[in-house]
Amino acid sequence: MAEAYPAALALLLAAWLALLPGALGRLRERAGFLLGAVLLAALALRLAAGGSHLVYNDEFEHLDIARHLASSGRFVETLAGGLPGYDVVARPTWPGGHHVALAAFMKLGGGAFLWSALLSSLSVLFVFWAALELCDDERGALAAAFTWAVLPLAVRYGRATDLTSSSVFWVAASLAALHAREKEPRLNAFAAVTLAYAVQVRPENALLIGYAALIRAPLAVYAPALIGAFIPASIALANRADALPGYSAATTAPLSHLARQLGPNLAFLASRAEFLLLLVPAALAAVTRRPAARLAALSAALFLLYGCFFRGRFDTGTEDRYALSILLPLAVASAPVLAGAAIPAVLLAAGLAFAAPAPPEAEHEASRRFLEKSARLIPERSFVAAFNPPFVREVAGRPAAAPFLLLEDLPAFEARRASVGADPRLVLYKDWAWRSRPEDAARLEKALGAGYDASALADNGLDSLVLLTPRPLERRSGSAPRSSPRRSR
Repeated sequence: MAEAYPAALALLLAAWLALLPGALGRLRERAGFLLGAVLLAALALRLAAGGSHLVYNDEFEHLDIARHLASSGRFVETLAGGLPGYDVVARPTWPGGHHVALAAFMKLGGGAFLWSALLSSLSVLFVFWAALELCDDERGALAAAFTWAVLPLAVRYGRATDLTSSSVFWVAASLAALHAREKEPRLNAFAAVTLAYAVQVRPENALLIGYAALIRAPLAVYAPALIGAFIPASIALANRADALPGYSAATTAPLSHLARQLGPNLAFLASRAEFLLLLVPAALAAVTRRPAARLAALSAALFLLYGCFFRGRFDTGTEDRYALSILLPLAVASAPVLAGAAIPAVLLAAGLAFAAPAPPEAEHEASRRFLEKSARLIPERSFVAAFNPPFVREVAGRPAAAPFLLLEDLPAFEARRASVGADPRLVLYKDWAWRSRPEDAARLEKALGAGYDASALADNGLDSLVLLTPRPLERRSGSAPRSSPRRSR
C-alpha cells in the first residue's frame, strides 16, 4: 500500500487536471478582468507576507514526507536521519494528498512556500465559482471572492507549509464542483474526482461527503470519496493503536474537549471584525435561501468537529488556522447578501486587509531562534534527540532522531550510529514539543541516565540543549527499556 497509495493519488491528481479545463468552461464568459485582478491581489498579498513557518511541528513533518516522495517516490517520513548510512523511516501519520501534489511541484523546481501561496490564492477562484453557482450574481460572487482574498487570517496562513492552504483549496474546489454539476450534470466526473482528492488531503474533509448527500448529489459523485475515506480512517486507527498525542486514551475525549472549547471558540469568531464580514451576511442568506443554509450547516459541522480536537481552541497558538475551514463555506454562502452591498463590502474588506499582520507564535519562534543561535555548539556528527527531528535537521543542520527510537532499543541505536561514524555524544533538545510530552521526556531521561553524564550545552530560560557524554562501561548501571509505544510525537 505504501507504494500504491501515492501512485494512485498521482493518477487521481492527473485526472483532475485533465478534467479542469473543460469544467472551467462554465466560467469563461463570466470571469473577467475584475476576477483576474482579485486573484493577482490575493497572490501579491501572500507573496508580500513572506515565507515563514508558523505551524512548526506539522510543517517540517509535511516537508520531510514530500521530499521523500520527490526524491525516491517513497511515502515515508524520517524518524532518524542526517548522517549518510543511517536513516530510519516509518509510515506517515497523515493521508498523502498534500504531499503528492507538493512533491510534484518540487520536481518542477518549485518550493513549499510558493506552493502554499499559489493554492491559497487559487482558492479565491473556486470561492468565486461556488458563489456564482449559488447566487447567479457576479457582483456577489466577486465580493465574496475579494473578501476571501484579503482576509487577514487567510493571508497569514497562505504561505504556511502545513495542510491549511491545501485543505482550503480542495474544500473550495469541491464546493464549486458540487454546485456546478447541479446545473451541468456532465461535470459529475469532475465533482467526483475533486471530492475524492479533497478527502485525501485532510481527514475532516470527509464531511464534504455528507454535504454532497445533503444537496442530493448522485451516489456516483461521492462514492469514490466514500471508498477513499477508508485510507484516512485506517491511518487514524493506526495512530490510535500507537497512542499518539491527540489519539491516545488520554487525549481522545471529544465531548469533553467540545464542552470546554465551545464557548471560547464562539467568542473568538464573534470577536474579529474580519470574521463578522462573512458571518453576518452568511447568517442573513441562510434564513432565506436553502443553498446558503446548507453551507451554513457544513460550516457548523466543521466548527463542532474542530472543537472536539485535543488542541481545538482557536484562540491558542496556531489553532486559529482551523477557523479558515469553517469560514470558507460561509464566504460562499454570503454572496447573495453581498450582491446588494458589493462596493461597501469590498471597501470594508480592503480596509481590514491593512491590519498589522499577526506575528509568528511566540513560543515556536523563540524555539527557532534559540536553536538557530545554539546550533554551532552541537557537535557536528552528534545526534539530537527531539520530538520534532525534521525541525532540528532543517534549522540546526545536525542529525536528529525521534525519542521513541532510543526508548525502544537504545543499544541498537547506539550500535547503528557508531557504525556510521556518529559522535558518541547525544544532545537532548528541550523545546515546546519536549515540554508538551512530559511523561515520554521523563522516561527518555531516565533511560539515558544509566549510561550518560549530562551537562548543559545551552539554555535561554525556556528551551535548552543538554549534552550527554557516554560513561565508561564500568560506571554504567541498569538498562534501557526494550519496549515502548511505537511512536511519540
